[in-house]
Amino acid sequence: MKQPPSTMACHGFCTDCDTTHSLPVGNSRQHAQALMQQLERHECLDFDFSPATRHLPLSTSYLWGDARGQMFGVLECEDPDGNTVVLKAFSCQYDGEWLIDGWVPPLFDVDAFHQLTQPVYKEISELGRQIEKNSGQKELIEKRAALSRNLMMEIHDLYRLSNFTGENRLLSELLGRRQGIPAGTGDCCAPKLLNYAALNGLKPVGLSEFYFGKESKSGERQHGEFYPACEEKCQPILGFMLCGAGEWSDGVREQWSTEKPNAPTLQHSMVIVYHDDDIVVICKPSGLLSVPGKGPENQDCVAARVKEQFPDCPDHPEVHRLDMDTSGLMVLTRTKEAHRELSRQFHDRETQKRYIALLDGELPEESGTIKLPFRLDVDNRPMQIYDPVHGKLGITHWRTLALENGKTRVEFIPITGRTHQLRVHAASEHGLGTPIVGDRLYGTGTAPGQLKLHAAFLSFTHPTTGKKLEFKSEPDF
Repeated sequence: MKQPPSTMACHGFCTDCDTTHSLPVGNSRQHAQALMQQLERHECLDFDFSPATRHLPLSTSYLWGDARGQMFGVLECEDPDGNTVVLKAFSCQYDGEWLIDGWVPPLFDVDAFHQLTQPVYKEISELGRQIEKNSGQKELIEKRAALSRNLMMEIHDLYRLSNFTGENRLLSELLGRRQGIPAGTGDCCAPKLLNYAALNGLKPVGLSEFYFGKESKSGERQHGEFYPACEEKCQPILGFMLCGAGEWSDGVREQWSTEKPNAPTLQHSMVIVYHDDDIVVICKPSGLLSVPGKGPENQDCVAARVKEQFPDCPDHPEVHRLDMDTSGLMVLTRTKEAHRELSRQFHDRETQKRYIALLDGELPEESGTIKLPFRLDVDNRPMQIYDPVHGKLGITHWRTLALENGKTRVEFIPITGRTHQLRVHAASEHGLGTPIVGDRLYGTGTAPGQLKLHAAFLSFTHPTTGKKLEFKSEPDF
């Protein structure tokens, strides 16, 4: 017989104020049921995005296989203006993914996590192979166990927990012990959701967590059932994390409205659309570099992320690039042979590309071809300028798709592949004379990630099979 649902979502004792704090379910249950319905209807976690940008690891079929089901959570919050904000989270990783668009992030920096764990995981794997060859030699077994223990302690030092009084603590500092912390502590839905709410000045109102997928091995978790936060991993840290959650004075409202210190955002992450032994096709978010820039702060890029996920790929897997502020489809390679062949295709213009852009004004014509010579402005890098004498010709076909509140949605088909070609062709008085919305160089954009230019279609011949491949991606603007 089913037990009636609990009205208490989570609780925990806070040693800072010697108080047990708790959070009710409240009205969050209806938001959780809506999330469950979306998972069932769309059969994926990235249901807010175009089907062309989805990839297999985000399918909910993963939850019905050998990995079994997983916990999901919804936190209903109130912002400083009294508006309702609903956050959603999945427990731990989802089929190897820590970051998924629209879902709250974990309690640690994912890049730092990978930098720490990947070399140690390789060493542990190698020791495992040696143990098999040497019939479980005791010395090797002890070495592997020591590596695993030390790694877990270092991982715990990456977890930073925040509460609603503005305090934050390391996981190892909060629990006061570096060994014996249950695996997965801090990875459940409740800590993820509360941490994000605390960092973003959101007052938690109600929490619901449910299990989705094939029943757990123990049979204790069943598909579609709601469960309170776990006692072993969550309760020891939730007291601290809930501290201050019930207080929402005018002073707190004003502080969060103006400051929001160190608040992370749910930015789009790079999505892998397709991969095989030769190529990787990704959808790049606006604001991410295609290749590394100068300085340590500009090393995060598409090429680096692909190399991290596919360590066997060439040092320079990219065969073409998108501007930092341009979003959309890119293809990279996993072998030197594939790199050589795809580079040839791009050079010989055997590939096909189409872009969608939103222009900051209305165009009088419906379509046309822009033939515009331009070059680098050496006194104002990286600006490109019109130069009929020394410039190289750029050719772009375009057509109007729609007029939208004084702006024009257009499709660009570049024939040549010059730096900033579409941006220059749109903004220049010798082109369309109407810059792309959010363009920091040729328009009125003020920050990375604002440019409304998206590589929506990419077609090329597979470098090994010879098969014609086509990929589509709808923009999020």
